[in-house]
Amino acid sequence: MQRLSGTDALFLTMETPEWHQHIAGLTVLDPSTSEDFSFEKAVAHLESRLPLAPKFKWKLKETPLNLDRAVWIEDTNFDLARHIRRAGVPQPGGKVETAELLSQIMTRQLDRRYPLWEFWYLDGLANGRLATVVKFHHCLLDGMAGASLATVLTDLEPDPPPREIPKAKTSAGREPSSAELLARSVLPNMRTPMRIARYTAEAGRRGLALLEFNRTAEDTAPLTGVPTTRWNAEISARRTNAFTSISLEDVKKIRRKYDVKVNDVVLAICSGALREYLLSHDELPEEPLVAGVPVSTRSADDNELNNQIANMNVSLATDEPDPKARLKAIAKSSKASKAMTNAIRAHQIQSIGETAPPLMLNFAIRALARTGALRAMPTVMNTVVSNVPGPPFPLYFAGALTTGMFPGSVITETMGLNITVLSYIDRIDFGLSADPELVPDLWDIADGIPKSLKALMKAGKLGKPTKVEDPFGEPM
Repeated sequence: MQRLSGTDALFLTMETPEWHQHIAGLTVLDPSTSEDFSFEKAVAHLESRLPLAPKFKWKLKETPLNLDRAVWIEDTNFDLARHIRRAGVPQPGGKVETAELLSQIMTRQLDRRYPLWEFWYLDGLANGRLATVVKFHHCLLDGMAGASLATVLTDLEPDPPPREIPKAKTSAGREPSSAELLARSVLPNMRTPMRIARYTAEAGRRGLALLEFNRTAEDTAPLTGVPTTRWNAEISARRTNAFTSISLEDVKKIRRKYDVKVNDVVLAICSGALREYLLSHDELPEEPLVAGVPVSTRSADDNELNNQIANMNVSLATDEPDPKARLKAIAKSSKASKAMTNAIRAHQIQSIGETAPPLMLNFAIRALARTGALRAMPTVMNTVVSNVPGPPFPLYFAGALTTGMFPGSVITETMGLNITVLSYIDRIDFGLSADPELVPDLWDIADGIPKSLKALMKAGKLGKPTKVEDPFGEPM
């Protein structure tokens, strides 16, 4: 058995009927690069690659009464067919219809009795395109690990030589009995009061360091006074998704023009789209919105499929009408927030998922949700903007060319909007996820992203945006 880390276990503990903790990747495919592409070939290809991702044959075994973190065990009765789904995209099969089907997929939670993933094969897309969706629980992988998974499932050419499968694969080990797991939980639970006391002290020291850094440093995102938007409210179990794509080279032009980071430009583009969306609803707050930006803590040579992330808060400067000034303000905030994150991380703190048993954490989370205490708390961030670097070269799945990759991600109570970005070849693909009861017109935000890029390029006198090939094969 392999016990979940505190961070991985926390994603399980936080899950409620409304707070889904799964993420997904929608891949649009052009099968014309393969002479015999079919559903059967896609499934056979997936099956041939599963030995390279052994975690996809692991399932959870939870400690009785949730008195300790769950463990991974081998699914000795693993059945690939249980994880395969096939569905047709409603006509006319464009990106809107594909997003509607993805929204339905994202609304359903995964069955914890089996390995926590699904593979969806979607046909009926316009222009002869197909799509796949790999959906998995966040306790299994983070965004970076999910991007790494693409290298396992795909190839660099349509008809590659057979991939060598390593003989010694990672194993979850033997399955413990429920009695053994219960017995193993006794000592950790006896130490829970001591761990909570230590965590409280460490959190206090980190909090004081955070307040001191925020007081003395300039340009950091505010800790208080973060405004509330329409999507910073109670979420439902429903999900909605939208997509868009822009040129990576245009983003790099802006980066060079203003001597900022690529991620600063991405944040500024998102900021412009959110600003215009809120203005169109006459709901733009006077104070700037704040984005949570996940930061990978994974080393360059770490290929483990697990969660290794931290978070920093960055001001989106939505109170600034000028695109250039907004970008510069975001770059300053991002730099300051990164310095603050590095300084705070020097104060080591154990994951809350390792501090208290899942029973206690789940009870606390559900109590906060039921009583409305979470909604009464001050807003800390308005949305998450996650930028995951993807491959700069074409990928093929079972011979079919990948034309686009769009993430679908997690939203949480009081934060019903997520924007996850993935670069691919010469393009950046944006996947937006939201609660349709809070953001019924999510496509307005998605459509605002290319417009925001255009405004930045116009402000910098960089010409018109570069046309990117539409992943769905639609004329631009």
